[in-house]
Amino acid sequence: MTTRDGEGDGTLRGTEAVFTEEHSGAPVLLDSAEAVDAMVDALIAGGPLRNTAHLVSLDRPLLPSGRPDHEFLAGVRAGGQVGILSYSTGDEGALIPAGEATTPVATYMVVTYPREFLEPTEVPIGLVRQAVKEFVLSGGRRPTCLEWREEPY
Repeated sequence: MTTRDGEGDGTLRGTEAVFTEEHSGAPVLLDSAEAVDAMVDALIAGGPLRNTAHLVSLDRPLLPSGRPDHEFLAGVRAGGQVGILSYSTGDEGALIPAGEATTPVATYMVVTYPREFLEPTEVPIGLVRQAVKEFVLSGGRRPTCLEWREEPY
C-alpha cells in the first residue's frame, strides 16, 4: 500500500468531505467535532438534492492504484431527524447500521448522483453526528458507536 506524507507520525490529518458540486474539486477538510457538526448542518440545510457526504480519511493508507482503501457515506433525510451511514473497505465489504429496515429503498444524493440503499436502516441524526465524529477523530476507523450489518444488494 502507498502511504501519504506524514502518515504514521501520530498526527491526525483529517478527512476530506465532498457534499456539493463545489467541493468536487476542493473537498472540505474535517478535522474537529465542530467541523463535523457544520457539515451535518449543511446537509440538513441542503435539502434532498444535497443530503449526503462522501468522506475519505487522509489517515488511512492508499491502495497501490492510489485510490483510498475505504469509503464512508453520511446522509441526512429531509427534515433532519434521521440519516443513513455506509462504511466499506475491501476487507470488510459494504456495511450499513444494523437494525430493522425503515423502508424497502431509500435514495440519498451524493453530490449529483443518486445512491439507493436497499433495506436501509436509518438512524437518529445524533447518531449520524456521533459516527462521523468517531470516523474523523479515529483516523478513519469504522465507528463503534453502532452495530453494523452487511449491506444488501
